[in-house]
Amino acid sequence: MNEKEALKKLIDNPKQPNVSEWVYEVEAFLEEINENNEEAWILIDGIKKQGDVFQRCENLVALLRQLYKKKYDKVSIPPITKRNQIFVAMMFAEETASTYEQVYKPVIQMLNYSAMRIDEKQFNGSIIGEITTEITDSVALIADLTGNRGGVYYEAGIARGLQLCNHPIKLILTCKRSFFDNERVHFDVSGDNIVLYENDDDLRKKLTQRLQAVLNEETKA
Repeated sequence: MNEKEALKKLIDNPKQPNVSEWVYEVEAFLEEINENNEEAWILIDGIKKQGDVFQRCENLVALLRQLYKKKYDKVSIPPITKRNQIFVAMMFAEETASTYEQVYKPVIQMLNYSAMRIDEKQFNGSIIGEITTEITDSVALIADLTGNRGGVYYEAGIARGLQLCNHPIKLILTCKRSFFDNERVHFDVSGDNIVLYENDDDLRKKLTQRLQAVLNEETKA
């Protein structure tokens, strides 16, 4: 069985013959091909320790599908025309305004990137088309899941879809810890490596660290 066939088998037969054996096979496969996807290793570690909770197996299968498409289903990569732009998706509300102005925007600018939030842009025509264009032209998308706004999940979904087309955009999920603990984010992202923050100061520190890490990966690529 070649590498392509082995990966297809792991995708088509999740949790077979059982969760433990399957996740160890996934781990061995990723080690063999020297795959360094941090999110995949976090999911594997979680499954080994706690089993299939928080939809971790489903999220890992999604990453394997993404890897398969990247390696074997070659498609054209949409061009990025704004190499220094980071798109911010978040709830538009009075209580979150200061978080954007005092954390997201200045942290992004401190790293020599420009922040794009769609409500700040003047345009004519379809807002959906404008959102898609701006996300496609961004090197990263930050989605703050606080509030569980449908628009935020939609914009994060665009970034996920672009990644499946080998677009180099990075997706960073954040959420205020009090909301995450009491309200919960949607189950399909609950197992992701979400940046959980207590307050603006905590977010400023953690966001800076995460952005530096993912943008360094972008530079190396």
